[in-house]
Amino acid sequence: MHHVLFGLAIGLSATTTLGCGPVQRGPVVANKAPAELEAFAYGRVTLLPGPLKDAFERNRRYLHSLTPDRYLWTFRKTADLPTPEEPYGGWEAPKGELRGHSIGHYLSACARVIAQDGDPVLKASADYTVAELAKCQAKHAGGYLSAYPEEFFDRLEARKKVWAPYYTVHKIMLGLWEMYAYTGNGQALDVLRKMADYFKGRCDTFDDAHMQRVLDTEFGGMQEVLLNLYASTGEQAYLDFARRFEHRSFVNPLREGKDNLAGRHANTHIPKIAGEARAYELTAEAAYRKTVEFFCDRVATTRSYATGGSNRGEHWGKPDELAGTLGAHNQEFCTSYNWQKICRYLLRWTGDARYADMLERSFYNGILVSQHPETGMLIYFLPLGTGFRKSHGSPFATFTCCYGTGIQAYASLADDLYFHADGALYVNLYTPSAVLWDGPGGAVRVSQETTYPDGGHVRVKVAPAKPAEFALVLRIPWWVTQAVGVTINGKPYAGAGKAKPGSWLPIARQWNDGDVVELALPMTLHTEPINDDPALAAVMYGPLVLAGLLDETAPKPDEPTPVFTGNLNDPAAWLAMTAAKPVTFRTRGQPADMTFIPIHRVVDESYGVYWRFAKPGSKALAAYEADVERIRSRARRTIDSVAIGNAASEKAHDLKGENTQSGPHHAGTWRHAGKGGFFSYRLRLDPKADAVLAVTYWGSDTGNRIFDILAGGERLATQTLNKDRPGRLFVVEYPLPRRLTQGKKAIVIRFQPSGKGTMAGGVFALAVLRKE
Repeated sequence: MHHVLFGLAIGLSATTTLGCGPVQRGPVVANKAPAELEAFAYGRVTLLPGPLKDAFERNRRYLHSLTPDRYLWTFRKTADLPTPEEPYGGWEAPKGELRGHSIGHYLSACARVIAQDGDPVLKASADYTVAELAKCQAKHAGGYLSAYPEEFFDRLEARKKVWAPYYTVHKIMLGLWEMYAYTGNGQALDVLRKMADYFKGRCDTFDDAHMQRVLDTEFGGMQEVLLNLYASTGEQAYLDFARRFEHRSFVNPLREGKDNLAGRHANTHIPKIAGEARAYELTAEAAYRKTVEFFCDRVATTRSYATGGSNRGEHWGKPDELAGTLGAHNQEFCTSYNWQKICRYLLRWTGDARYADMLERSFYNGILVSQHPETGMLIYFLPLGTGFRKSHGSPFATFTCCYGTGIQAYASLADDLYFHADGALYVNLYTPSAVLWDGPGGAVRVSQETTYPDGGHVRVKVAPAKPAEFALVLRIPWWVTQAVGVTINGKPYAGAGKAKPGSWLPIARQWNDGDVVELALPMTLHTEPINDDPALAAVMYGPLVLAGLLDETAPKPDEPTPVFTGNLNDPAAWLAMTAAKPVTFRTRGQPADMTFIPIHRVVDESYGVYWRFAKPGSKALAAYEADVERIRSRARRTIDSVAIGNAASEKAHDLKGENTQSGPHHAGTWRHAGKGGFFSYRLRLDPKADAVLAVTYWGSDTGNRIFDILAGGERLATQTLNKDRPGRLFVVEYPLPRRLTQGKKAIVIRFQPSGKGTMAGGVFALAVLRKE
């Protein structure tokens, strides 16, 4: 459930036109559970020029570039209808078992943009998409609609292998529901109801025990979207059907206060908690809320990194065991997106600023980290291990789940900026923006001018239609450690002394048009140790996790993780802000000279987040210095090297090959060769020196990667890659026989599969070194 519809501004009817957007549809069934705060409906909050507005517009441009007919290709194929255009690739390819999920994300993202400003291009495309889906549905019996045949559900119900049919169906249903709720598209509701009726009919044929077995396969947010449908229609059948998607083997232990998260796939299970949260709102049954609150506590206090992320390889580990989980595949974007939903639910119910702080932490370090600032493309994982890079996808051949949630997230960046309650307007996130509120005395416009989070100064302008008494409530973030400054129309506000970190500061008075509140939040450097190793810590500036940039000139394979000797509790003593760029720091007097920037501003650089702090003379520092010397020694010994994947370098080294590919990875760029293939390079030699061949591999590679390495036409070695050093690059040195190098100026190195069904590589770096 996307929260804004059920937070319509005070005084608005359910069908009031908001801002520039279309008519929005309010609920038929109101929430039974009380809430301390309400969100604003789309169109009431506007992003003003600034970084968030820029990101929103990049996402809009990407949405404009997408073609409904390409999304619809597999739906039409399944419905035996003509298929103009070509299908999209990646997860949307015609043979993919999650094909069709992206159209739901697309409709959802379009609906959110349309509701904010009425975008006519997206309105036409989204309405067309809904109409064409209706045609596909009409070709099936009983209201079925999907991009794959009903046989997928036969397999699911028979407990045979199938990926996640209900996960995909949920995405489609959510997109349709949001098109109805946020843009007023009545046809979307009609298609959605027919889908719900069809799947209810299927599930009605088997008992509850079998339904629980079906729920062992990922089903996304089916419970939540069916509850939304119930709220929009008032039909009890949809509430009853939603209850069948309560996965009791997962939620019941949580209700009893038992932590059962270890080993579970994070984004399979967070949507189940969102379903519990929506069920609490509609029924006010305390058991649902208890589940949500306990779950949130266990994730936030025992499994969360400094960024607010909480998983490796999409799974949660044991509580309070994070130090060993840092790698290339942390913090799946979908999980961050859905985690924000849980925090948002709890913030609205309780008004507790603790949940607002969680939202901010995740917003800057889990949501804004995804979008490439030039291309608008999105990431799947956020690496938290040292030496990795973000990996952005392509516009028309990726379409992972995280691409889908990405376009939804960037279509709704204004969601959590403001909330309201009786007689109070809450400013939650600080960014250039404006909100229109139907306050106690009539319409009130509140706007912000700020460079936050680059700096802590916020200027809030208040413009009521007429003088009115209400409370303007400002959030004082958890990270503030110095006195907060507040002025009203240039005069100090006496209540500023009551401001406490992690709380709200209410300013209750009569407000007049033109009143200005200025807030000063002193931003400082601080560290946050990982939960099971007090000497391993992330560095933060205000709400921002800082990334230390590695390989600022050229990548170095097998790079050691830098160790710092500065005071962990006083990073300002060894990390200084530069004047060159906003929120950019350089180390001072440390073993590694490094630049630090906010992680959401990292684009293509190799970086690290957590750093080892060690005392001078310690074993940890000595080990690091030995690793540095090993790298320097390798550099001094290098005769020639190939930059894998670099066209100029590979051409200069006479790359030849068949059935060979190269591509990006979090750890660098690889090259491999498949069945019957090979790749080779010509590298320089020192005719007078004994030499070794140094090859860099990815330590997590596995899967029939067995290959021969030939030097000068002779087999030098047979290499097998099978999770040799998980989560890091490693280098293998192979001595080159003197007979192959003596008196020669160059040698051809060739990689080829060693047998049937095997592959060669991937190789991340290649060099010829002088023998030690």
